[in-house]
Amino acid sequence: MGRRLSSFGFLSSLGHGVNDLYFFALPMVLPLLLKEYALSYRLAGLVLASYLGIVAIFSYLFGRGSDRFSPWILIGGGFLLASTGFLGAGLSPARAGVLSSLAAAAVGAATFHPVIYSLIARLEPVRPGRAFGSFELYGGLAILAMYLAGGLLLSWMGWRGVLAAVGVPGLAMGLLFLRPAPAAAPAGGKVQAPAGAGAGPERGLRGAGAGLVFFLVASGLRFLTTTAVTNFLPTYLAMDRQLPPSLAAYVSGLVFAGGAAVVWWGAVADRGPPLTVLLLASGALAPLVFVFSLRLPFWAILPVLFLFGAFNGGCGPAQNLVLSALGSRAGSGAVFGLLLAVISLIGALSPALFGLLADHLGLETTMRLFALPALAGWLLLLVFQRTSWGLPLRR
Repeated sequence: MGRRLSSFGFLSSLGHGVNDLYFFALPMVLPLLLKEYALSYRLAGLVLASYLGIVAIFSYLFGRGSDRFSPWILIGGGFLLASTGFLGAGLSPARAGVLSSLAAAAVGAATFHPVIYSLIARLEPVRPGRAFGSFELYGGLAILAMYLAGGLLLSWMGWRGVLAAVGVPGLAMGLLFLRPAPAAAPAGGKVQAPAGAGAGPERGLRGAGAGLVFFLVASGLRFLTTTAVTNFLPTYLAMDRQLPPSLAAYVSGLVFAGGAAVVWWGAVADRGPPLTVLLLASGALAPLVFVFSLRLPFWAILPVLFLFGAFNGGCGPAQNLVLSALGSRAGSGAVFGLLLAVISLIGALSPALFGLLADHLGLETTMRLFALPALAGWLLLLVFQRTSWGLPLRR
């Protein structure tokens, strides 16, 4: 059993690394898309928002489907569809072909996270925080490698070559997941509450009620900030700070280098109340975004971005533990599918809103304003902790 879980852990982490490429390849090439198609910031934001909106809708559908159908087939098929979409976007000569291929890729990319989160919650009940942390680490490392390699590829192959290259690894991952499952997972199994999540009756999705909604709003506000910052970061560095697109890609990679701290955060979340860990990690995001929006010298930008990545990565394991506890009696795929869909829909609004404001206020002022949603989300999370809604999540 241990070997099977180890095999599952390696496959899920490797798959996470490949799947996260589908989310950050488009932001990396966005500055070149802006120039080639003469897009305004508003239209660029709508492109990103449309992509994430498709991901959000299908995350819920695939999450529910994973409680009834084989999660391995869903994930494997999703990889093949997403990779085919990115290959099509890179090879298509027309703008309509690029956008339609990216839409298909978004449907495929939506399968992985809700399905794999529910599998981790089922198969790693002893140290779920560490499992989620290791899982998130591979995603961050893959994105960091993409930004480093992407800086070279952008200058060598252009944005079309980068999109096509992103589509290649997923073809192999799709075939790996379509093989017999490396570990047994009971269909329709329940998400187990994380160790140390606290006493109290188990509550399903309906039973969580207002507390779950409140937590979702707080998380959505944080994602409103982080999604906009990470998606527009290469464009902000290239357009506002006047960095070459390749250098902007390298510098943006610092966010994901800082995200390597997620393994440490996951271990901390296993030992301490996950809600407290989430408060500590998310509380640093708004100040860091505000500082980044200031006219800093180039050398000072680097540690700020690294710290932003470290604290943003720290939110992931703790948040997943809280969500597992809040939805402990509902079907695991449905829980994570619904929660990821709601968060992704809110996050999908942020690039469109960021682009719209940037057209009128400029990139620098808009970046500064986008520190406010993360601050508001942290305050709501603090209220959540201090009310009866947070009681099942305390030790």
